[in-house]
Amino acid sequence: MFVEIVENAAKVFVLEAIRDEALGDFWEIDNQLKQAGRSRLWRLIQSIQYFCALVKASMMMLVDEAWAQWQAPPSAAPSPASPAAIAEYEGHTLTAAEFHQVKLYCATRRLYGLGLSRKLLGLPQQPSSYWLRQAERIIDKCLSRGEKVIDAEAIANSFMLSSLIRQVESVPPHSVEADTFHHWVQRVKLDESFLDRYVLFDDHFYKRQLVCRTWSLVVYVISWMPGQEVGVHHHGHALDAIQVIRGEMTHWLVPPDHWEENVPFEGFEPSRRHEGPSEIFKAGDIVVIDRRHGHQIANCSDQPLVTLHFRFGHPPEDKHWRSTNDTEMLIWNQTEGCFDLLPPDMGRCTSSRR
Repeated sequence: MFVEIVENAAKVFVLEAIRDEALGDFWEIDNQLKQAGRSRLWRLIQSIQYFCALVKASMMMLVDEAWAQWQAPPSAAPSPASPAAIAEYEGHTLTAAEFHQVKLYCATRRLYGLGLSRKLLGLPQQPSSYWLRQAERIIDKCLSRGEKVIDAEAIANSFMLSSLIRQVESVPPHSVEADTFHHWVQRVKLDESFLDRYVLFDDHFYKRQLVCRTWSLVVYVISWMPGQEVGVHHHGHALDAIQVIRGEMTHWLVPPDHWEENVPFEGFEPSRRHEGPSEIFKAGDIVVIDRRHGHQIANCSDQPLVTLHFRFGHPPEDKHWRSTNDTEMLIWNQTEGCFDLLPPDMGRCTSSRR
């Protein structure tokens, strides 16, 4: 009830630019208070305080914006981006042909020097391709560390993820709708052999492994043994796109309705099975979970299931992460706008929740 009151009031008094992210944090704070056994009065007080903080932040942003406009010289007002323009944003999008070329180039550089590799592939000695220049930068870094193996597959697939990140971060977060996010994720064609590095099954629980993370996007793989499932839950104001890589996924989607009573926030309450209708998704299928929608996943088949998740917003917080110490880690380089690859033995941050 308190969360819904704050949400409805925020639609009027809180700036759209900060609303979704702030309300996502509020969902998590309220669930933490519920888990701690706080009284309804205490939660109400906290809700009011949080709402006042959001209104104050919105007023400060409005004042700053008005002051900046007053000081700036007059100019033509920019027209807002249309949904079609957002969906068709290209930027440095990696095409299928470039993806194949990068893999060939990296595989050739594994065997030959710089000049000979470009000659064998019919490339100019100073390649104009943005992605080939980025590949050379990573290869130089690997060679400087004394590595003798160039991981062509990891480099090419990291570039595919770079393209998605550029698209996601090209527009304000609140402008990214579920359909747009679905459109972007459909373009991401990661090699299954690359994703296999992040697959690890456990007899007791499903296991989740991080592939990469930026301020706005978290990409991870979940491995499900037959019979394993996650109870019905929602992600607050985060978007989630799920692609089935291998196996058969049973999925329940729950539109927003009586949230506090029916659908808990992810990771904060015991799992329970949703009894509504479900759908079956197979390898290659993608399903998108919109903001404030609940859902549930289960492997009801007799075969292992592997799913790839793209979370636009806060990452999952529960005990089902597994260590990333044993796989290549992709670290987003904000300055370069690309990934750096760190081998397993260079020291890692492992998840604190396992």
